[in-house]
Amino acid sequence: MESFLGDLVKQCAEKLINKAIAEARHLFCFTCIVKEFEEERARLEPERKTIEQRVKVAKERDKDIQANVVSWQKDIDELNQGKELTDKVKRIKELKEKGEKFENIELPRHVPGVERHSLKDYISFKSREEKYKELSDALKDDNNYIIGLQGMGGTGKTTLAIKVGKELKQSEQFAYVVDTTVSSTPDIKKIQDEIAGTLGLKWEDCNESDRHKKLFSRLTNGDKILLILDDVWDQDHPLNFDAIGIPEQGNHKGCRVLVTSRSKETLKNMGCGKIIELDLLSEEEAWNMFERYAGIRNSTPKKLIDMGRQIAKECKQLPIAISVIARSLKGQENREHEWDVALNSLKQHVYKDGVDKNMAVIYNCLKISYDNLMDENLKGLFLLCSVFREDEEIFIEVLTRLCIGVSLFGEDCKYYNDARNQVVAAKNKLVDSCLLLEVDAKHVKMHDMVREAAQEIVNKEIQCVKLFDKKQKSMVEKQTNIKYLLCEGKCMDFFNLKFDGPKLEILIVLVDGDEVPNFFFENVIKLRVLYFSGKHYRSLSLPPSKSLTNIRSMLVDNVDLGDISILGNLQSLETLDLKYCIIQELPNQITKLGQFKLLKLEGCKIRMKNPFEVIERCSSLEELYFKYSFNDFCREITLPELQRYHIENGYLEGSSRFPKYVVFFGDEACQFSEETLKYCMQTAYALCLEGIKGEWRNLMPMIVSVELGMNDLVELHLVDISQLQCLIDTNGSQVSNVLSNLVVLELEKMENLEELFNGTLSFDSFTNLENLSIWYCKQLRSLFKGKLLCNLKSITIQSCPLLVFLFEVSTSQSLVLLEKLKIADCEGLETIIADERIEDEEIDDGGNNKSCGSVFSKLKVIDIESCHQLESILPFLSAQDLPTLETIRIIKCDELKYVFGQSQQVELVSLIRLKLSELPNFIGIFKECYHHMSSCGNGSSSTSKAQIQLDPIKCNIFSCCQTRIPLVDDVDGVQPRDYSMASESNSYRLKIWERVQCLPIQSKILCNIKKIVLTHFPKMKSVFILSIDLIMQLETLKIMDCDELKHVIIDTGDHNIGGNNWVNVFPKLKALYVEDCAQLKYIFGPETNDHQNHMEVQLHFPRLTDLHLVGLPSLIATCPKQYRITLPSLKSLELWKCSHDNTIIKVSLFPYIF
Repeated sequence: MESFLGDLVKQCAEKLINKAIAEARHLFCFTCIVKEFEEERARLEPERKTIEQRVKVAKERDKDIQANVVSWQKDIDELNQGKELTDKVKRIKELKEKGEKFENIELPRHVPGVERHSLKDYISFKSREEKYKELSDALKDDNNYIIGLQGMGGTGKTTLAIKVGKELKQSEQFAYVVDTTVSSTPDIKKIQDEIAGTLGLKWEDCNESDRHKKLFSRLTNGDKILLILDDVWDQDHPLNFDAIGIPEQGNHKGCRVLVTSRSKETLKNMGCGKIIELDLLSEEEAWNMFERYAGIRNSTPKKLIDMGRQIAKECKQLPIAISVIARSLKGQENREHEWDVALNSLKQHVYKDGVDKNMAVIYNCLKISYDNLMDENLKGLFLLCSVFREDEEIFIEVLTRLCIGVSLFGEDCKYYNDARNQVVAAKNKLVDSCLLLEVDAKHVKMHDMVREAAQEIVNKEIQCVKLFDKKQKSMVEKQTNIKYLLCEGKCMDFFNLKFDGPKLEILIVLVDGDEVPNFFFENVIKLRVLYFSGKHYRSLSLPPSKSLTNIRSMLVDNVDLGDISILGNLQSLETLDLKYCIIQELPNQITKLGQFKLLKLEGCKIRMKNPFEVIERCSSLEELYFKYSFNDFCREITLPELQRYHIENGYLEGSSRFPKYVVFFGDEACQFSEETLKYCMQTAYALCLEGIKGEWRNLMPMIVSVELGMNDLVELHLVDISQLQCLIDTNGSQVSNVLSNLVVLELEKMENLEELFNGTLSFDSFTNLENLSIWYCKQLRSLFKGKLLCNLKSITIQSCPLLVFLFEVSTSQSLVLLEKLKIADCEGLETIIADERIEDEEIDDGGNNKSCGSVFSKLKVIDIESCHQLESILPFLSAQDLPTLETIRIIKCDELKYVFGQSQQVELVSLIRLKLSELPNFIGIFKECYHHMSSCGNGSSSTSKAQIQLDPIKCNIFSCCQTRIPLVDDVDGVQPRDYSMASESNSYRLKIWERVQCLPIQSKILCNIKKIVLTHFPKMKSVFILSIDLIMQLETLKIMDCDELKHVIIDTGDHNIGGNNWVNVFPKLKALYVEDCAQLKYIFGPETNDHQNHMEVQLHFPRLTDLHLVGLPSLIATCPKQYRITLPSLKSLELWKCSHDNTIIKVSLFPYIF
């Protein structure tokens, strides 16, 4: 016996020792794993930063990012989310290896198609609605390939085609909708480029002779593509689809073509299967359009209205004629004679030989509108715009360079920017007069008929020539009075042009080809603007200075210019704009140019010397645009005082809207000089600085004095500036306004930053701050101490482990516009709002929320992750708070017990997304919501002993709108309070079953949730209970990996349906997915086998279209025999791995499905 007991004790001792050794080994291994994890994460960080920088550069170059790179970045972001540490170490190694293999991360960004067009002035007349529907239906019909839209010039063919195209693109009828202008002299290469650009097709390694083959292949690869070929004219032969690469009839696959033309015969010759004719407006529609464009109101004198009707009639119901002449008369109600002159001019038609009468009417209207322009410079700008190619989108800044160059504007201006403002103001007047069309904030264009009329007005002084057209080339060679000339074609075609241009002032050359000779420039001594655009960095040597004596504006792109020292002899030069050019160096000679005001270098390669050594000595320079043109010689950046400057070697979205900004990523080799940094800090509207070195510990007063305040600054982005300890230190300084116009503040990787400011700030400081973002500031201890932030809309704080709280109560009360609160990886954060009164005095809400007033009335998003010391997010609320809150997302907050502390019946009626995950101490949304619930069916308690004894579930997840909500132990059988609502007649609502461990949450909080996802509930037996009154907008329900789930919806029999057995379950539910639930027997069933409802109940799902049941080996049927399910809208039914006996599934699963 003793031996037996001894052996037993020995065995027990051995087990205990072995277990202790195992635990010690586990602890040792865990420590090693943690160490390995930290080491591998540190090794991954340089790769992550490198990819991040490459992504920035790609975006700066207007490129898209490859999907695998985007996925790689997301995978890194998700490393901190819920995996075993050993898995994370393995995953980090995989990601590092994958990141090292990325070579090219960028993709060409597609040029926008029809979606770029603005149709804000489109009027939906009845006659146009009919044609709109007819055209839309024709394009949707697979039996049609080429559809024609015919109408005379100015009837609105292009506008209608674009309108229909945009609608078909938005409705996803077509994957791509591409529009291109063909015109009377088709340029095959231009048409190919415009189609390829929208489709994302590149011509790399493609000979010109093979371009049509490559385009054909792209157009017939199966994508649904609509091509809009606009303004096709009569030709000796129909437009050659094969030469372009457009498929012919019978071989077009998903491609379709819409052609607009003035000629019905042209459309017939092109083989249009259907031709839609666009007629003139009716007389009443013409008058309605005139009324709108002329601004006629009820107060307009009757005599003017009568004249207006006559003018509209004389416009022959042509939309373009009506729009331009009506706009020219808008605001002229006190000038009756203007209306009279316009009417008489229209009545006195002067027809030229060979010109259609309706065309003459349009030209006459345009001439009247042109004559009504009071300012000669305004007329000059209008005419100047006609030099650009038909339908070209004109960059306003280029237009400014041209206008200043020929002295249309700016002669009486002190500064270059004043002249720019004059050009923009004149442009706006032309847009208002319908003589120009606004494409977007940076571009305008001319209607083709307006352009023709403008060129007619100046009698061939303005010419746009396609050099491959021998007729056009011959005509230009015969002219000697051309003032503005645009030439397009091959280099040698241009330089072989026998042209004598003694009056030429503007020359625009768009060429592609070989090296450029110089002799062309010998006969253009009055030339004031030269705009030369090449391709592929072809070499161009600038001509002798005597040929360019009068040049004021020079714009060159995509050319290897080599030595440009000759520019130093151009004493009239004001503007030098080089884009994607190669130059030997920025010559010292330009520092002597007394009129030199604007320098732009964008994407240029400067082979030698530091260009800033020249720039700082350009005493007359007013504007500098230096973008991505830094070279290895840029050791120190120095600037003169400037009116405008854009300095960037990195990307900052939206920065170009500011007149002065710097986006600069410094390194050991290239830094700002101390004086230049101070100058930029004082004067810039936006600053994005990374890796700037210096001895200073704050921005103010060590760089900029507190008195100066940096009050022009609107955006401030600082990254990796290790020496900075605080932004502003006002101790010892007089209280002044600082950063009073700052809207955006972003700080990242400021490793020694301890606080935003130290000392006292004035009331107006930071008043306009709207967006605050801080990442990876490991030493940051405080944000805004006692500062009011009444305009703050978004707060993002990540990886600031020493922050204990964000705001004091006084600051939080000012956050009336706050919309988004996002905090992550702040390990020391204990509370969002620190209230010093909580310990000493009880907060007396008394129904009026006296303690802190109504707060967060605009808050939409609360997103908190990995803040392990937080016990609650917002400590106190009242009934009027959080009326707009839509999203709550809280993950990995170990100490969190409540989302909100004290509250007074906050309903959260706008909540549609709720995600709570990995919260081991979580109790409830509200502190006082954890109460006993009475049944709303009959008023009696439905809590049973069996319910109280259910096994605890610690880690299960309930997800709404891709949200996860952990279930909460109900050890005392306590149930949430039920706020009952009146139910619809015979419509039973479902509620999350409080009988299992679940989130204690009032019904009103769930009323707008549209999607619920339940995953990994190993102990859950059922999900919902019938007959609890809860109005929900649920549209999608997904349940996955719930091992012990027996039913999705359970019937306890508590409901009373009277004589009506029709139960409308989830009236808006559209999709139900149940996957991998091994013990699921029924979707809908009774609580127990003993608890049967003997009355047949019909369960109606009126909107359910998708039902997917996968991996349910125990599934017997959707419901027992006493229930009948009706699914009138069901379209998709998926059954997979639902029974060992497929026959049982087929016969018994859906006995009453329809």
